[in-house]
Amino acid sequence: QYLQQLGMQYFTMGKFGDDLCSLSTPPFSVSTAGLSPPHPIRGPVEQQLLYCQVGIGYHLQILSNGTIGGVHEPNEHSFLKLFAMRRGGVVGIRGIKSGLYLCMSREGVAHGAFSSDCLFKESLEENFYTTFSSLSHPGIYLALSHKGEAKRGTSVGRHQTCTHFLPRRAP
Repeated sequence: QYLQQLGMQYFTMGKFGDDLCSLSTPPFSVSTAGLSPPHPIRGPVEQQLLYCQVGIGYHLQILSNGTIGGVHEPNEHSFLKLFAMRRGGVVGIRGIKSGLYLCMSREGVAHGAFSSDCLFKESLEENFYTTFSSLSHPGIYLALSHKGEAKRGTSVGRHQTCTHFLPRRAP
């Protein structure tokens, strides 16, 4: 009734014969307190650091200008929130200070922004490190160089140390 008052209708294909369409419940629950559906994030949100052991060891950071890199000692730009976006280990990574999401272009360039390129497949590797591959561009991995700079994701593979990250609890 509430959705009908808003003029919203949801249809699904019927299972039998002439019943091609039937009114169904929406794919989300709508509370009577507000008009918008719940936030699309479907899991816990954690503040953490992502540590890469390459070189002298770096914490991933997202700067306010969209630059991605690493810093040896954690700073305000290295505190991140990982959002579980879908089942199967699909996550979004947002810099707390910058407010930007980590994205990966089809060329493998990591940058801070907000677009469809900002979803990653999080995978636990055999050595218990975590890798992040672009959901939009399979086979492209998040990586840091031995100098702490973002490495082009098209030039690395999941078994290379530069793509291995350890999530660390933020102090």
